[in-house]
Amino acid sequence: MTDPTYASATELLALIRSGALSPRELIEHTLQRIDTVNPALGAVVAIDPERSRAEADALTEQLARGEDPGPLAGLPVLVKDLEDAAGFPTTRGTSGFRHAPPAPHDGTHVARLRAAGALIIGKTNTPPVGAAVHTANDAFGVTRNPFHLDRSPGGSSGGAAAAVAAGLVALATAGDGGGSTRIPAALCGLPGLKPSRGRIPQGPARIPNWPQNTCLSGMARTIHDTALHLDVAAGHHPSDPYSLPAPTHSYRAALDQPLLPLRVGLLTTLGVANPHPEMLDALHRVAELLRAEGHAVREDSAVLPGADAYPRPFQLRQKLLAYNRYLALADELATRQADFEPWFAQLLHDGSSLTAEEAAAHWAHRAHLDQWTAELFERYDLLLLPTVPTTAWPAEGPDTLTAVQERTLPIAFTSVFNDTGHPAITVPAGLAPDGLPCSVQLVAPHHREDRLLAAARLVEESEGPLLPTGTVLGG
Repeated sequence: MTDPTYASATELLALIRSGALSPRELIEHTLQRIDTVNPALGAVVAIDPERSRAEADALTEQLARGEDPGPLAGLPVLVKDLEDAAGFPTTRGTSGFRHAPPAPHDGTHVARLRAAGALIIGKTNTPPVGAAVHTANDAFGVTRNPFHLDRSPGGSSGGAAAAVAAGLVALATAGDGGGSTRIPAALCGLPGLKPSRGRIPQGPARIPNWPQNTCLSGMARTIHDTALHLDVAAGHHPSDPYSLPAPTHSYRAALDQPLLPLRVGLLTTLGVANPHPEMLDALHRVAELLRAEGHAVREDSAVLPGADAYPRPFQLRQKLLAYNRYLALADELATRQADFEPWFAQLLHDGSSLTAEEAAAHWAHRAHLDQWTAELFERYDLLLLPTVPTTAWPAEGPDTLTAVQERTLPIAFTSVFNDTGHPAITVPAGLAPDGLPCSVQLVAPHHREDRLLAAARLVEESEGPLLPTGTVLGG
């Protein structure tokens, strides 16, 4: 039998369907793995072993009766602690909600996974309301990278990425508002898809995400598992009036179709970043791979709108998003500010000072980004660029001032596609000399996840999987 620790979701589900592995056996393995590894990792912040065992037993009985509980039947799944999962508190990654009561209902995304037979077993760590590129808070502490425990798994889906990379589960939920799926996936040696805006419905929520920059996603070990998650999660739901209609095809099935020759634009700096040599080496190696597969790869010197004013467009973007978070938390901040992390409370206060002129400047910049990408996709069928400029930063977070000076802002290559809504994916591309994962990012035209996943599969097949080692991980 395949060792469940680093098996893909697809492999685990095949074992369950064949009877070689029962949901109860997989749950026991998963709980033991979490118990052994998580104390050093800090990825999982809530778990309910007895409920997980009971639900696994019920699924085992259903399968024994010949029933089909769904395409994810028996698969343990962890939920990022920004989403509601019935029976677990939603702390939103902050001490301000550390004592939140258990959620009475699943969010729409989680409900779809549960309806497909997934076993929702717990929650993963995230920075306060997803507001950082490293994962740490005063409620649960620091989450660490399985490849090097002194380094960060990124944020804001750092707990999800660390859990999947370390072999705790094969699938977790994630979300991406500026790179929050792609950055952790890149730092932890995983593929990480940010779908098209609206592909996976969000909600229900008290206040809609009016900047329309975030996308829910999955965190998985393989491109096939990423497509499996999207097949289950995608499609319109009334809880999110902006969500897209259900796809007319299976993303998993699309992976089996030949990928016709593509025009690929190779972008190295966007005029705002200086990627480290190991990232450029990975990028050019993947470019040669795509050429060898018959795709026309051409280097393009296009720079982001507003690059001459760097880093002002990034700062303005982050301030507007802080204002959005402030609106959602204004009541709590007014009555119990001391319950929140001081730096996070300050970030919200800074966001509350957003002026009309600043908001107008940001939205004008967004309009320029939309036009810029539209022109790029007139020339290209796919874009190839770095995901992040460097390998993983310290677990306590990057040095932002140095990142500005050296042009290595973590979101330099990712946030643009949150603002434009294009689907984008990071794919592992070997190890750097320091033993940390490298990656590349692929971006497709609006609503072309099928093309994106097929191209990412080519890279995955060539570069191979990345697995952490070390005694703390049992490797």
